[in-house]
Amino acid sequence: MRRHLSIRTRLTLWHIGLLALTLIGFSAVLYVALSNQLYRSLDDRLRLAASAVADEVRREGPGPDNAGGYPSGVAMQNNLSARLVDPAGHVIAASGLLSIAPLDAAALDQASQQRGAVRTVVLTDSQRVRVYAMPMSRDGRAGGFIEVAESLDVTETTLRSLALILLAAVPATLTGAAFGGWFIADRALHPIDTITRQAQRISEQDLHHRLNLDLPDDEVGRLARTFDAMLARLEAAFQRQRQFTADASHELRTPLTVMKTNIGVTLNRPRNARQYQTALTQLEGEVDRLTRLTSDLLLLARSDASHPIAQLREIDLVPIARDVADELQPLAEAKTLALNFAAPETVRAHGDPDQLHRVLFNLIENAIKYTAQGSVSVCLTSQPAHNSTPRQICIEIDDTGPGIAAEHLPHLFERFYRVDAARSREQGGSGLGLAIAHSIVTAHGGAIDVSSEIGRGTSVTVTLPA
Repeated sequence: MRRHLSIRTRLTLWHIGLLALTLIGFSAVLYVALSNQLYRSLDDRLRLAASAVADEVRREGPGPDNAGGYPSGVAMQNNLSARLVDPAGHVIAASGLLSIAPLDAAALDQASQQRGAVRTVVLTDSQRVRVYAMPMSRDGRAGGFIEVAESLDVTETTLRSLALILLAAVPATLTGAAFGGWFIADRALHPIDTITRQAQRISEQDLHHRLNLDLPDDEVGRLARTFDAMLARLEAAFQRQRQFTADASHELRTPLTVMKTNIGVTLNRPRNARQYQTALTQLEGEVDRLTRLTSDLLLLARSDASHPIAQLREIDLVPIARDVADELQPLAEAKTLALNFAAPETVRAHGDPDQLHRVLFNLIENAIKYTAQGSVSVCLTSQPAHNSTPRQICIEIDDTGPGIAAEHLPHLFERFYRVDAARSREQGGSGLGLAIAHSIVTAHGGAIDVSSEIGRGTSVTVTLPA
């Protein structure tokens, strides 16, 4: 299996690599810049010396008695060497290193054309000189050439010393930077190692543990706090899942127990046709309850798995709400309740008609079930846009039932939650109706709210974006 380098090692290598490139580039630029500067200074000195020799020759002129004197006098200054060459290319006088340096006719031609030329002459393996050649005129006529030279020993020694310093300094700097980079990377990544070790100790069974690291508000600190927040969400999700599973098992066990009991009692001894029919009717009711419960559980499972439960399209809510009211009218009449319906001619919205039908059915059926006398009112309105609030659709369902205590209101949309568990089961409720309604409304981008007061009834308000 391929083994990857650790982040600490990779950070150190990247640090060393970038620093090496920087130092090598800086060293190369420094060496070239200093070399150019040294050679430029040397060439400037040679030009000044050549001009001084030319002025001296013009004043006194090289004669047979002093031909060797003028260049020698100049050449003794600043360790320079000088040489006079006549127009025919013969050496008139020479001193120092130029006395042994070969004459270069091509260099003299170049100097004549460019009014001065610089070249490097190799005398021996260890001796090199810099030579500047300049044409000279006398009384308007060509007066030959002046060559001035200086040894490159000092310049080359300086450059070699610089090269040795750089060759020693760069590796030493990189070595120190490597240890420093490793130390810094280790300090920077230590909190991540701590996070990793603690995360490895956390399992599905102990999600209540947190990192709780006291870190600054930097990238690693935000990572640790984000990890703790994620653990909190996971713990809440697992708790909801366990609770959901336990509640679902309990709800499924109740009708199954009733069915098993009825079947056992019925088969205990021979029965007549009427008794068998009664038993089958009871079983059919329990099967219907199981079917509804299974359907509700599947819908909630799809919602938890982030499957879309709403296929939105443009619809008119008024006929949907009126159909639900018509379906539930017999249930209201059976309890001698007035079911009032009020809505404009049309209320346009984007939504899934089947799912919104289910929301209205669950809410209106709930209101009818838990209202002993009086009325249930359903009202649809379209609220115009106001300031930054876009246009909304409001569905309000009011009843004159006994009301709900304030401590129950925050839990009404929890799954399997019942204000009165025994009464809800008697009426065929599973505690999932409001949870399903809340899930569907949320999927539509809306909100659902319940307000109630003991003895004054309950009001459920559904708000949907238009």
